[in-house]
Amino acid sequence: MRVLGAAAGGGFPQWNCACPNCRAVRSGNAELQPLLQSSLAVTANEKDWYLINAGPDILRQIESFDSLNAGPGIRETPLAGVLLTDAELDHTLGLLSLREGSSLTIYGTKVVQSCLQSAFPVFPMLKNYCSWEWQSLDPGIRQRVGPLLEGAGETITVEPVPVSKKPPLYAKSVQELDCQEDIWEVGLVLHNEDSGRCLAYFPTLEKITPAIEACLKKADILMVDGTFWSEDELTGLGAAARDARSMGHLPISGPSGTLELLASIPAERKILIHINNSNPILKKGSVERNTLERLGIEVAYDGMEMEV
Repeated sequence: MRVLGAAAGGGFPQWNCACPNCRAVRSGNAELQPLLQSSLAVTANEKDWYLINAGPDILRQIESFDSLNAGPGIRETPLAGVLLTDAELDHTLGLLSLREGSSLTIYGTKVVQSCLQSAFPVFPMLKNYCSWEWQSLDPGIRQRVGPLLEGAGETITVEPVPVSKKPPLYAKSVQELDCQEDIWEVGLVLHNEDSGRCLAYFPTLEKITPAIEACLKKADILMVDGTFWSEDELTGLGAAARDARSMGHLPISGPSGTLELLASIPAERKILIHINNSNPILKKGSVERNTLERLGIEVAYDGMEMEV
């Protein structure tokens, strides 16, 4: 199974942020580069590609990889579908840019499907542009995505793992009405049945549950929420009123942060993704970046490629 992208970014756009990292990017500091929104593209057969989340940068991400470019036929595309981990705008706005992809299959939980029909009505908006198929992901149940051809090598097996019952800010009224127990956010474990290897993809982590910890310990490659280094990263800058955990992100450092757990897991690769532009790990040579490197933990970058 081939994995492309691993775009690392998350959070405020650089043009609208006064944190030290963003000021450095705008001033042309070569040590810091702006990042695209967090996303992946995966394939089991080098023909049918599936995006994991579709953010506002999705067209730039597609254009940056020859394997994802359209053609040779008119309206022919290697994109076969999109797997959504949640209904957040950073992960779904790009669906509007994919409106010409009339043969796509969209995967997500039932509450995400409901949200994209109502609170953020993507599907009603697109009904006159394209006709997409929906496939529900049931947390805790493995299922194949893609054409069910003979041989596991032609498909990707996905295991959705519950992460959070927190809805997007724009959909809070939906939860208050009738969705208090629904799983709004999931992580995905992508299994290569041929090799027996798997990749755990968790762009958001509200807390480490026993189920999440078990998935992280069994995966060969980890791609885990690295949004914030510290609990008060944004509140300390005066950039937000809420701290990291109240935004649904475990900080990397500090008590019960992700760093301690990741350091103890013997995965082949451990990669931090979905990194906010305020995070000091983006700066090579920083104390925080050096700490990660000593522990064998990587920082994702646009254009990563790997085999699972």
